Amino acid sequence: MIYLNRALIIIITLFLFGCTHNSGEKKEEKIQQLRFNGQGTFRIAQFTDIHWDPSSENNTKNLETIRMVLAAEQPDLIILTGDIVTAGPAAKGWADLARPLSESGIPWTVTLGNHDDEADMSREQIFDLLTGLPGFAGTKGPDISGTGNYVLQVLHHTSEQPAALIWCFDSHGYPSQKEHGDYDWIKHDQIQWYRNLSAEYTAKNNQQALPALAYFHIPLPEYKEVALQEDKTGRFEEKVCSPDINSGLFAAFLERGDVMGMFVGHDHVNNYIGNHLGIALGYGQYTGIDTYGEFPKGARIVELREGSRAFTTWIRTGEGKMDLYNFNAL
Repeated sequence: MIYLNRALIIIITLFLFGCTHNSGEKKEEKIQQLRFNGQGTFRIAQFTDIHWDPSSENNTKNLETIRMVLAAEQPDLIILTGDIVTAGPAAKGWADLARPLSESGIPWTVTLGNHDDEADMSREQIFDLLTGLPGFAGTKGPDISGTGNYVLQVLHHTSEQPAALIWCFDSHGYPSQKEHGDYDWIKHDQIQWYRNLSAEYTAKNNQQALPALAYFHIPLPEYKEVALQEDKTGRFEEKVCSPDINSGLFAAFLERGDVMGMFVGHDHVNNYIGNHLGIALGYGQYTGIDTYGEFPKGARIVELREGSRAFTTWIRTGEGKMDLYNFNAL
């Protein structure tokens, strides 16, 4: 069964993306560096909870939503934050979804959700399929808990030095013991990996923390604090489905001082953002047709500003731009 699954991955990938003598060179040419533009901005489009089913007639509408956002916003990076392909054959689903992302010419990447490995591919097999596709910027990451823990550098617009960081984490799925709650948590070795690498980046930047964002799927328990705030922006229409166990990632962000904001998915009818202890906690805008919720389908946009611990974010749907939110670190 494992060998058949791997064969299916290879066949579909070669069919959709081509297999010529110099195809490896073409893929390398299409993968772009992440860099602030000449105006000193860098824009990210976050799509989340697509719940792509290869047999669904709604996939055309899902692609229409994605293409609408890309045309309207012209982002510099696309990030999919979990529950992306949730039915089999998963290899076909991932390839069908990856094709328009690669064809866009925009670098794109993935963090996995709790449903992504429930069809017929493991988390490792998903990243094996995606790695090397045109424009894909993610990696499996180091030998720690989960698959897809990595950091992306956004370079200065005129140099090869990093000016901002984008941290991506695997927030896993479900705890091994039911009494520990409904959802798993980001593990201590992942947090230690982040702390160590964050310290290295800070040391190389004259002991100044680089402005950073974090992306993953399942919200942290601290999202419940923001849900109660009257001055948050956006809608809070279902309970925060976070882990019951708080493993300390938010505290690590506070202590390291680089992450300005974090963005998740998972809860389809929450799209709020607010400031908790100097860090913005925000949801994306869910994208998929084949799932629960009555929000308009779309994406969250985040625009970083070079040399500043600040960003602007908003929601983009077919109805237009909404819920503008400005973050400035004190």
